[in-house]
Amino acid sequence: MPTDLQDDAHEDSFSHELPGSRKVPGSREKSGAPAERGSSDTESPLTEPLAEPSLSASMFSSDAKDQWKSLRKKVRLRAEKQSAKKVLGRAAKGGNVYRWGIESATRKPIGQLDDVLSRLACNKKVGKKQIQAIDWTAELEAVTNQSSLADFSPVQCSRAVMWAAAMPALIDHLEYQTWWDLLQELTGFRETVMDREGSATLPRLIVAGEMALTLAWRLGDLPSCARLRKAAIDSVARWCEHEEDSIAATIAGAKNARLGLASLIRCQRIIQATTKQKQTKQQKNVRADIATWVAALTANKGSSALLESSLKLAMKDDIVKHGLLDAAAQCDPSSLVPAMNAAIGKTQTGGRLVWEISLPETIHHCEQAKLIVMMCEWDVCAGKMNIDYSGENVRLELLGKKQPVVFGDLESSIEIDGNDQRPIGPWVSTCEFTDDDVHFVELEQSWTGGVILQRQFMTIRDDRAVMVADSVVPRDESPTTGNRVIRHASRFPVAYQTNVDFEQETRELFLGHKRNESLVIPLAANEWRVGMTDATLRLTDDHHLLLSANGKDRLCNPLWFDFQKSRFKRNRTWRQLTVADELRVVGREEAVGFRIQLGSEQWLLYRSLQGSRCRSVMSKHLIADFFAGRFYMNDGSVEEIVSVDDDDENQ
Repeated sequence: MPTDLQDDAHEDSFSHELPGSRKVPGSREKSGAPAERGSSDTESPLTEPLAEPSLSASMFSSDAKDQWKSLRKKVRLRAEKQSAKKVLGRAAKGGNVYRWGIESATRKPIGQLDDVLSRLACNKKVGKKQIQAIDWTAELEAVTNQSSLADFSPVQCSRAVMWAAAMPALIDHLEYQTWWDLLQELTGFRETVMDREGSATLPRLIVAGEMALTLAWRLGDLPSCARLRKAAIDSVARWCEHEEDSIAATIAGAKNARLGLASLIRCQRIIQATTKQKQTKQQKNVRADIATWVAALTANKGSSALLESSLKLAMKDDIVKHGLLDAAAQCDPSSLVPAMNAAIGKTQTGGRLVWEISLPETIHHCEQAKLIVMMCEWDVCAGKMNIDYSGENVRLELLGKKQPVVFGDLESSIEIDGNDQRPIGPWVSTCEFTDDDVHFVELEQSWTGGVILQRQFMTIRDDRAVMVADSVVPRDESPTTGNRVIRHASRFPVAYQTNVDFEQETRELFLGHKRNESLVIPLAANEWRVGMTDATLRLTDDHHLLLSANGKDRLCNPLWFDFQKSRFKRNRTWRQLTVADELRVVGREEAVGFRIQLGSEQWLLYRSLQGSRCRSVMSKHLIADFFAGRFYMNDGSVEEIVSVDDDDENQ
């Protein structure tokens, strides 16, 4: 492929190299550049004195050839004066800037098309074999079909940006008609997105904002492209004005967060380099908020959260110097630089004085996107939870030292008197509490049979302990008259290449990779394998931990994860405690209490399942829906970690 963009001798070389140089099937028959849709302006697409040429399907006149040659020269000159490196910075080296976030979104290594397009977009040399390996006819047809198929996925939108940025390079390698058809399809795709997508969606930012800005920057000698600049700047501004909706749309599912941030950063750089428009404080804040989410969703060595650990993705375009993560950190350098370095394992923050460093919060919860990140510290992977509750099943990633030990959908089942029930509503957040000691979030979902499945997530930060507890309770608080038998089960997916090691005599187990990384205790089960038990924990054939429990009317079934390795070899025990109400021992359908002991360290948990009453457990009087505390053997005192009552849940 010719690389000298100043040499007219290469004018028609593309037709000899690539099958895609022929006219794209299904493309419009209109000759010349596309006029802006929805506009009554009939201004010629070529800068004066050039006029739109008239040409046949097979050849065009000498005047049209001259105009085409003149346009090519102007496009080349503009590409030199406003190069990708000058506008987008050092990240344009090798085309990296256009590959930001692609692997995270596609869950695949960078494809050949994305690699070639991104390099062409930054005027970088591309090998002949690389180009010949691409089915250009099929790829150009895909662009043609993008609008008609309404393919507005963020990945396809980002690829449309690559095509737009590569237009100056492609003008030397595509035939006249094919180049115009491609431009027409890109501008048509923009109009389709403008018509069908809301102002706060990612396609609106990437296509109506960035792609239009890119066409105005790269092909500003075409009036139809130059006219896109103002509308594109307005689209970016309106997208940022819908702050909460835009952030939620970007981070939803954690899959496209990096793509959205990458597009917003490129938009900011293009606007700054090609216009006199200044950023507003709101635009800076939106970019910083999304960058903070990207940092929170970043795991060891720069990998992305909620990404299957079986996928070996380099993420090199994101983690290299001047990559996306560096750019994200610069959105708020004082807090995000140390946070990002800690998240990827580059530096530690635990030994630094709190006033020497200003880190973001260690819990991030967007109820609109239904996404939660809970961590002990920014530089601690163990015990970090990434939770996506936007689907029917909660998707959980629970990390060990560097890799997940639990990853995937938490599938639940409920039987009432032997009859299977099913969910009939979405997961909603009902309670959240956080401080320097603990993060606590409660979700719930309505099921048939008149019951609600409540799921509590708790991280005790300094103790490196995590609790995930499921409870089944009636939808209303009226006294139960039926004594129904309830069976509940949850399947915790064990992460890829994670070993499961059961204890021989007791019901706890270890999860780990080369070494044990988490001790897992089924608190509602009998500690010893011999004897009766209302709850069990076992490993299924498809590598899931199946936690099941039986109860009457109501039940609570918690699972305790300990990530502090220094406690693994200590003597340990756990018990289900007696709960009293006015000298009456209450049943497990009313309230439950648990004690966990590892060496000298002990924790007390309490969960009310019926009514808000004063009850006592281990001589501790409680009026709470949920309570967690540390128990000290030397004086019998209980230090409160978190206490949640009905008023907290209703907030």
